[in-house]
Amino acid sequence: MLSITWRAAAAGLEAATAVCAALNLAYFLHRTTSVEPFSRKVAAFVLAVLSFGAAVESTFVIGALGVSGDGPVFASAAWVFARLATFAGTACISALVLRAMGDRK
Repeated sequence: MLSITWRAAAAGLEAATAVCAALNLAYFLHRTTSVEPFSRKVAAFVLAVLSFGAAVESTFVIGALGVSGDGPVFASAAWVFARLATFAGTACISALVLRAMGDRK
């Protein structure tokens, strides 16, 4: 059985991932409407879809933690690594997005 602290930490990680993914989604959707070559618009659309998927996945995991947070899958090292990798990916992209937004101003 997972402790409340473990669930809170996992939910916090997923919430941070969802926030980063939402930022990325907003940025890439904005890029699809900007005046850029078609190939960049397509790439931005693909990245927006991936960001949307990451946000939905994190939201689903938060819900699953609330419903069945004592399952063995949430306590496995593989699950922790997978969720940390997802967070690291979305956070790194968010850092690049924030940098790009700062460069445009």
